[in-house]
Amino acid sequence: MTEMASGALAARPAVLSVPRATALVEAADLSAWVNLPAEHGTPATAASPLAGAAEQVEVLLLDGVSDETLRAAVRAVSAASAWWVGAFAAIRHLGVHHARLTPIDDTVSLDTLRAAVRVVALGTAQRILAHHLRHDSTDEVVRLAYCRAVTEGIVTEPSLPALLEKLGELRLVDLVSTSIPWRGRFMKYAGGTGAGQVE
Repeated sequence: MTEMASGALAARPAVLSVPRATALVEAADLSAWVNLPAEHGTPATAASPLAGAAEQVEVLLLDGVSDETLRAAVRAVSAASAWWVGAFAAIRHLGVHHARLTPIDDTVSLDTLRAAVRVVALGTAQRILAHHLRHDSTDEVVRLAYCRAVTEGIVTEPSLPALLEKLGELRLVDLVSTSIPWRGRFMKYAGGTGAGQVE
Protein backbone atom coordinates (compact mmCIF):
# COMPACT_ATOMS: atom_id res chain seq x y z
CA MET A 1 0.00 0.00 0.00
CA THR A 2 1.10 3.61 -0.36
CA GLU A 3 0.47 6.79 1.55
CA MET A 4 -2.70 7.31 -0.56
CA ALA A 5 -6.06 5.68 0.04
CA SER A 6 -6.69 2.71 -2.25
CA GLY A 7 -9.96 4.25 -3.50
CA ALA A 8 -8.10 7.27 -4.86
CA LEU A 9 -5.50 5.07 -6.57
CA ALA A 10 -8.24 3.11 -8.36
CA ALA A 11 -10.39 6.13 -9.25
CA ARG A 12 -12.48 5.58 -12.38
CA PRO A 13 -10.97 7.32 -15.43
CA ALA A 14 -13.08 9.40 -17.81
CA VAL A 15 -15.25 7.32 -20.11
CA LEU A 16 -14.16 7.07 -23.74
CA SER A 17 -17.10 8.58 -25.60
CA VAL A 18 -15.68 8.96 -29.12
CA PRO A 19 -17.03 6.03 -31.22
CA ARG A 20 -14.17 6.05 -33.73
CA ALA A 21 -11.61 6.12 -30.93
CA THR A 22 -13.41 3.21 -29.26
CA ALA A 23 -13.15 1.32 -32.54
CA LEU A 24 -9.42 2.09 -32.73
CA VAL A 25 -8.87 0.85 -29.17
CA GLU A 26 -10.81 -2.31 -30.02
CA ALA A 27 -8.84 -2.85 -33.23
CA ALA A 28 -5.60 -2.59 -31.22
CA ASP A 29 -6.92 -5.33 -28.87
CA LEU A 30 -7.08 -2.97 -25.90
CA SER A 31 -10.84 -2.95 -25.25
CA ALA A 32 -10.59 -4.87 -21.99
CA TRP A 33 -7.74 -2.60 -20.93
CA VAL A 34 -10.07 0.42 -21.15
CA ASN A 35 -13.39 -1.21 -20.27
CA LEU A 36 -12.41 -2.77 -16.94
CA PRO A 37 -11.33 0.53 -15.35
CA ALA A 38 -14.56 2.14 -16.62
CA GLU A 39 -16.61 -0.65 -15.04
CA HIS A 40 -14.68 -1.26 -11.83
CA GLY A 41 -12.99 2.02 -11.03
CA THR A 42 -14.02 3.57 -7.75
CA PRO A 43 -16.16 6.69 -7.90
CA ALA A 44 -13.99 9.57 -6.73
CA THR A 45 -14.49 13.28 -6.33
CA ALA A 46 -10.97 13.91 -7.67
CA ALA A 47 -8.78 12.26 -10.29
CA SER A 48 -6.31 9.57 -9.35
CA PRO A 49 -2.99 10.93 -8.03
CA LEU A 50 -1.41 8.84 -10.79
CA ALA A 51 -3.42 10.39 -13.65
CA GLY A 52 -0.92 13.20 -14.18
CA ALA A 53 1.84 10.71 -15.05
CA ALA A 54 -0.36 9.22 -17.78
CA GLU A 55 -1.13 12.69 -19.11
CA GLN A 56 2.60 13.45 -19.32
CA VAL A 57 3.04 10.51 -21.68
CA GLU A 58 0.11 11.63 -23.77
CA VAL A 59 1.52 15.18 -24.08
CA LEU A 60 5.00 13.87 -24.94
CA LEU A 61 3.82 11.53 -27.68
CA LEU A 62 1.01 13.53 -29.24
CA ASP A 63 2.91 16.77 -29.78
CA GLY A 64 1.72 18.02 -33.19
CA VAL A 65 -0.82 15.20 -33.70
CA SER A 66 -4.15 16.74 -34.73
CA ASP A 67 -6.17 13.56 -35.37
CA GLU A 68 -8.81 13.74 -32.59
CA THR A 69 -9.68 10.05 -32.92
CA LEU A 70 -6.08 9.04 -32.33
CA ARG A 71 -5.67 11.55 -29.52
CA ALA A 72 -8.79 10.24 -27.74
CA ALA A 73 -7.63 6.62 -28.10
CA VAL A 74 -4.16 7.37 -26.70
CA ARG A 75 -5.73 9.42 -23.88
CA ALA A 76 -8.04 6.51 -22.99
CA VAL A 77 -5.36 3.81 -22.86
CA SER A 78 -3.00 6.10 -20.95
CA ALA A 79 -5.66 6.94 -18.35
CA ALA A 80 -6.49 3.24 -18.07
CA SER A 81 -2.79 2.57 -17.43
CA ALA A 82 -2.94 4.81 -14.36
CA TRP A 83 -5.94 2.84 -13.12
CA TRP A 84 -4.25 -0.55 -13.61
CA VAL A 85 -1.12 0.53 -11.73
CA GLY A 86 -3.27 2.10 -9.01
CA ALA A 87 -5.50 -0.96 -8.66
CA PHE A 88 -2.51 -3.30 -8.40
CA ALA A 89 -0.90 -0.95 -5.88
CA ALA A 90 -4.10 -1.00 -3.82
CA ILE A 91 -3.89 -4.80 -3.48
CA ARG A 92 -0.10 -4.79 -3.18
CA HIS A 93 -0.14 -5.75 0.50
CA LEU A 94 -1.71 -9.07 -0.54
CA GLY A 95 1.12 -9.84 -2.94
CA VAL A 96 4.61 -11.30 -2.79
CA HIS A 97 8.01 -9.97 -3.84
CA HIS A 98 8.75 -10.77 -7.47
CA ALA A 99 12.19 -12.30 -6.80
CA ARG A 100 11.97 -13.70 -3.27
CA LEU A 101 8.24 -14.62 -3.29
CA THR A 102 8.02 -13.45 0.32
CA PRO A 103 5.03 -11.36 1.43
CA ILE A 104 5.32 -7.62 0.77
CA ASP A 105 5.12 -5.57 3.95
CA ASP A 106 6.75 -2.26 3.03
CA THR A 107 5.29 0.80 1.31
CA VAL A 108 5.78 2.10 -2.19
CA SER A 109 5.96 5.82 -2.88
CA LEU A 110 3.68 7.75 -5.20
CA ASP A 111 6.75 8.79 -7.22
CA THR A 112 7.56 5.13 -7.84
CA LEU A 113 3.98 4.43 -8.90
CA ARG A 114 4.04 7.44 -11.20
CA ALA A 115 7.21 6.09 -12.84
CA ALA A 116 5.39 2.77 -13.31
CA VAL A 117 2.42 4.55 -14.88
CA ARG A 118 4.70 6.33 -17.35
CA VAL A 119 6.15 3.00 -18.48
CA VAL A 120 2.78 1.26 -18.80
CA ALA A 121 1.11 4.23 -20.53
CA LEU A 122 4.04 4.44 -22.93
CA GLY A 123 3.56 0.79 -23.87
CA THR A 124 -0.20 1.00 -24.45
CA ALA A 125 0.06 4.29 -26.35
CA GLN A 126 2.75 2.73 -28.53
CA ARG A 127 0.36 -0.10 -29.40
CA ILE A 128 -2.31 2.39 -30.50
CA LEU A 129 0.18 4.33 -32.62
CA ALA A 130 1.60 1.16 -34.18
CA HIS A 131 -1.87 -0.09 -35.11
CA HIS A 132 -2.74 3.26 -36.67
CA LEU A 133 0.46 3.23 -38.72
CA ARG A 134 -0.20 -0.28 -40.01
CA HIS A 135 -3.26 1.15 -41.75
CA ASP A 136 -1.94 4.63 -42.57
CA SER A 137 1.85 4.69 -42.77
CA THR A 138 1.84 7.97 -44.72
CA ASP A 139 0.96 10.09 -41.69
CA GLU A 140 4.34 11.64 -40.94
CA VAL A 141 3.25 13.29 -37.69
CA VAL A 142 2.03 9.97 -36.29
CA ARG A 143 5.23 8.27 -37.43
CA LEU A 144 7.17 10.85 -35.41
CA ALA A 145 4.93 10.18 -32.41
CA TYR A 146 5.62 6.46 -32.73
CA CYS A 147 9.36 7.13 -33.01
CA ARG A 148 9.17 9.23 -29.84
CA ALA A 149 7.46 6.32 -28.08
CA VAL A 150 10.15 3.85 -29.18
CA THR A 151 12.94 6.26 -28.25
CA GLU A 152 11.43 6.93 -24.84
CA GLY A 153 11.24 3.18 -24.24
CA ILE A 154 14.92 2.77 -25.08
CA VAL A 155 15.84 5.67 -22.79
CA THR A 156 13.70 4.24 -19.97
CA GLU A 157 14.94 0.66 -20.23
CA PRO A 158 18.20 1.00 -18.23
CA SER A 159 16.20 2.22 -15.21
CA LEU A 160 13.84 -0.76 -15.35
CA PRO A 161 15.61 -3.06 -12.83
CA ALA A 162 15.73 -0.33 -10.18
CA LEU A 163 12.05 0.49 -10.75
CA LEU A 164 11.04 -3.16 -10.51
CA GLU A 165 12.94 -3.51 -7.24
CA LYS A 166 11.18 -0.47 -5.80
CA LEU A 167 7.81 -1.84 -6.88
CA GLY A 168 8.70 -5.26 -5.50
CA GLU A 169 5.25 -6.80 -5.78
CA LEU A 170 4.78 -9.51 -8.37
CA ARG A 171 1.67 -8.21 -10.16
CA LEU A 172 3.05 -4.69 -10.46
CA VAL A 173 6.39 -6.00 -11.71
CA ASP A 174 4.71 -8.13 -14.38
CA LEU A 175 2.44 -5.25 -15.41
CA VAL A 176 5.35 -2.85 -15.85
CA SER A 177 7.88 -5.25 -17.34
CA THR A 178 5.57 -6.67 -20.02
CA SER A 179 4.02 -3.40 -21.20
CA ILE A 180 6.71 -2.41 -23.72
CA PRO A 181 8.67 -4.51 -26.25
CA TRP A 182 12.06 -3.99 -24.58
CA ARG A 183 14.94 -3.91 -27.05
CA GLY A 184 18.09 -4.13 -24.95
CA ARG A 185 19.79 -6.06 -22.19
CA PHE A 186 16.61 -6.41 -20.10
CA MET A 187 14.57 -8.28 -22.70
CA LYS A 188 14.28 -11.23 -20.32
CA TYR A 189 11.46 -9.31 -18.64
CA ALA A 190 9.37 -9.44 -21.83
CA GLY A 191 7.74 -12.69 -20.71
CA GLY A 192 7.15 -11.58 -17.15
CA THR A 193 8.50 -13.26 -14.06
CA GLY A 194 8.35 -17.02 -13.88
CA ALA A 195 6.12 -16.85 -10.82
CA GLY A 196 3.89 -14.33 -12.61
CA GLN A 197 3.43 -16.73 -15.51
CA VAL A 198 2.45 -19.51 -13.09
CA GLU A 199 0.07 -17.19 -11.25
